[in-house]
Amino acid sequence: MKKLLIVKTGSTFDLVKQKYGDFEDMLLKASGIEQGLVEVFDAKDETLTFPTPDKYAGIIITGSHDMMTFADDWMLDLKEWIMTIPGTGTPTLGICFGHQAMAEAFGGKVDYRDWGPEVGYVKVKFESETYNDQLFNFMHDKAWVYQYHSQSVVELPKQGVLLGSNNIDFYQVIKYNDYMWSCQFHPEFTDDVLKEYINLNALHLTSEGLDPYELLTRLQPDETGNKLLKRFFNICGLN
Repeated sequence: MKKLLIVKTGSTFDLVKQKYGDFEDMLLKASGIEQGLVEVFDAKDETLTFPTPDKYAGIIITGSHDMMTFADDWMLDLKEWIMTIPGTGTPTLGICFGHQAMAEAFGGKVDYRDWGPEVGYVKVKFESETYNDQLFNFMHDKAWVYQYHSQSVVELPKQGVLLGSNNIDFYQVIKYNDYMWSCQFHPEFTDDVLKEYINLNALHLTSEGLDPYELLTRLQPDETGNKLLKRFFNICGLN
């Protein structure tokens, strides 16, 4: 049986890792998928060779604390590898940094926004194109999701179809073909994980004009991310 490939582009904070695990651990917990069905590849380890996409039942590209505009060699390698996926039929989902990497690989652009980071439990509105999409159609016209990011997709790739947006970040969810998607939000996060992020970065968020206390009071438990990941794994044939 083919496995799910998690392309790891970075790690969470040590304190978060101690309590909730790293990004790949959060993905497993949120989806309920067994660890034996997953292989993790460290995209930042330049001694490794990227695996062949069609060997896997599906691919998830994780978030990262690195910025896409750093344009490190491993990021360039990642984007080049992403463009080997079209034509394989391998379901692929990019999350946060993974969303940005996929958008740039397909010809879009990532940068800082003038109005600063997007953090918290926020609403994303979905376009009519979502209604016939096999992954995101359960969102209907809107969903509340967990966000923590400083950079965003600022130019939609020509091949990309916009599925979700809001007034802070215009390109929240992008579809590239019938089996490749990316989202800026974190479906693997819980309200407790995001609470840790906000508390750990309270001074920085304040310097960016955000109110950490207000962000914390707005947090709510939400199963939207879990549902999305479970649907993705169903598409991969893993649930």
